[in-house]
Amino acid sequence: MVVPITEGELVHLLDRRGRRYQILVKAGATFRFSRGSLVHDELIGLEDGSVVKSDHGERLIVIRPTLEEYIAKMRKGSQIIYPKDIAAILMFADIYPGARVLEAGIGSGALTMALLRAVGPHGAVISYERRPDFLAVARSNIETFFGAVASAGTEGSGKLIVREKDVYEGIEERDIDRVLLDLQEPWKALKHVDAALRNGGILLCYNPTVLQIFKLSKRLALQFEERFSVTGIYEVALRGWEIKGRSIRPENRMVAHTGFIFIARKFAPTA
Repeated sequence: MVVPITEGELVHLLDRRGRRYQILVKAGATFRFSRGSLVHDELIGLEDGSVVKSDHGERLIVIRPTLEEYIAKMRKGSQIIYPKDIAAILMFADIYPGARVLEAGIGSGALTMALLRAVGPHGAVISYERRPDFLAVARSNIETFFGAVASAGTEGSGKLIVREKDVYEGIEERDIDRVLLDLQEPWKALKHVDAALRNGGILLCYNPTVLQIFKLSKRLALQFEERFSVTGIYEVALRGWEIKGRSIRPENRMVAHTGFIFIARKFAPTA
């Protein structure tokens, strides 16, 4: 079904060189850039993927941003988890419709938005974050995405519960299906994760250094051997390719190591 662009939508404009401009469509407003200007009224009623021209004749493609494209342009309160790692996290943690997922911390909200779409309308994402400044940025990014991007899947997203609290001090919820930790010292939260995560549930930790992963695995082995089994440790590299004329080659820049993904499964203790 074709849904025309409306006032209040967030859209991206792509120029001939692939440069991307993000605007919130508003009747009467004007977008200006180095190659001219464009009145927002010309966008209202167009289909996603339409082509418009600035008053200087510059060709622009109008698109609704994907989540990956939105994350790239949104405000950052802290270092975000890269989309390549978010994709792997959704698969390795087996985030499914209806799941109750707990994450700490929320950062700028990039992973949170992906989780909300994955759990669907019958699921929930509980986000622990102790820093109010990070929470403010994350809330703004999440509200803008689901409120102003028509392709965000607003009707199919899960319930978001935000707790301004340090997860190291405890977790209120019980029988959680999945726990995702993006923390400097995730081993400090293990006893709380043990109490909150249901048997059969998955713990996933995201950390940039191998020393953090080593310490985490040792702490699990020494103190929680009868409750958790490590099922995998991964890193994800992503290399783009480009085609120019008769040549096809890897891009000069490559997003290689950004973090380790550590997965463990909780099980019932032996009787």
